Amino acid sequence: MNNEYNFIAAPGEFIQEWMEETGINQAELARRLGVSRKHVNQLLTGKAALTPATALALERVTGVPSRIWNRYETGYRDALLREEQRKQAINSYATAKSFPLAHLRKIGVITANARDKAATVSQLLSFLGVASFSAFSASWSESSMAYRRRAASRKAELPTLASWLLLGEKQISDNLPTLNKTEVKALLPQLRKLTCSDIHKALPEARRCLREVGVALCIVPAIKGLGVHGVTRWVNDSPVIQLSTLYKTDDQIWFTLFHELGHVLLHSDTELFISDDDSQAEKEADAFAAQALIPEPYQKSLPRKRDLKLVKEMAEEIGVAPSIILGQAQHQTGDYAWGHSLKQKINWHEFTDFRFQNG
Repeated sequence: MNNEYNFIAAPGEFIQEWMEETGINQAELARRLGVSRKHVNQLLTGKAALTPATALALERVTGVPSRIWNRYETGYRDALLREEQRKQAINSYATAKSFPLAHLRKIGVITANARDKAATVSQLLSFLGVASFSAFSASWSESSMAYRRRAASRKAELPTLASWLLLGEKQISDNLPTLNKTEVKALLPQLRKLTCSDIHKALPEARRCLREVGVALCIVPAIKGLGVHGVTRWVNDSPVIQLSTLYKTDDQIWFTLFHELGHVLLHSDTELFISDDDSQAEKEADAFAAQALIPEPYQKSLPRKRDLKLVKEMAEEIGVAPSIILGQAQHQTGDYAWGHSLKQKINWHEFTDFRFQNG
C-alpha cells in the first residue's frame, strides 16, 4: 500500500493486540462473539468488514466502545478506497493529459507537482466537478445545460474548451438579476460611449452596467491551442458573455463584446455561440455589432483610404472611439497597415477586477 496510507491499520490489528494482552486465541474470541472461527480470522486479516453489529459485540467482549471500532473500520475502508482510486487515477493520467494541465498549473487551479500523477488527476477532477473522466464526458454530452451539449459536439477540443468555459463560470455571481432585453438595448448607446474611455477602466464599468440588466461578462486568459475569442451561452437561465485575452487592442474587444450582445438579443438561449464559427448566427451577430457601434448611415461613409483626420471626425460625430472607426475601415478595405496610434493596447494584467488568479 502507498506510504500515505500505511499508518491506517486494519481493525483486525487492534483486535489482535487485545487478544494478545488478554491471552485468548481465535477460537475463544469466536465463542465469545458468537461467530465462526473463520469469520474471526477474516476480521483479523481485514477480509471481512467490521459491521456495526460486530462493533457492538466487540464492545461487550473487550470493553472498548463500539464507536471506536466503527471509527477504525471507517478509516481503514476509506484508506483502502483512496488507495484504489489513487491507482485508478494514475491509470487515467493519459486522459488527463488531453486537458490544459500546464495552463491550469500556471493559474493555480492545479497545485500538485507534475510528477504526482494521482494528485494531478484528483485536482483536475475536482476542478471539473466530476468523479471520473467518463462522468465528465457524460455530464457534458448529456447535460441539462444546452451549451454543454453543444460544446461536447466539438470532441477534439472539448477538454480545453470545457476548462476555459468553467474558468469563466467561476467569475459569475449567484445573484445575477433577471435578463431584461429592453434594458440591454437601451444600454447600447452608453456602452458605445464607453469605448472612448481608457479600456482598462471602461471594461469593468461595462461589466457593472451589463450585470444590472441581467448579463454576466467575464474575461478569461487564453489557453494555448484554443483560438476562441468570445463565447455566449446561458448558465442557469442567465446569459454569460465570455471574452478571451487573445485580443491586443481595444477595437477588437469592443467589437466582440457587441457581437456577443447580438447573440443575447437575437438568438436562442439553448445554444453555445462561439465567435470563431462560420455560421449564420455569427454573421448576424457581426452585422449587429457593426451597426450598433457605427449606425447604418455612417457605414457607407467609412474611409476607403488612409485618412486619420476623417477617422477622428467620424468618431467624434458618432460618439465612438476612433479605433472602432479605424478597425471597421480596415476590415472593409483589407488594409491593416495604418492608424495603429489610434488603437489602445491592452494590458490584461491591469484587469484585477476580473480575478485572473495567477494568469
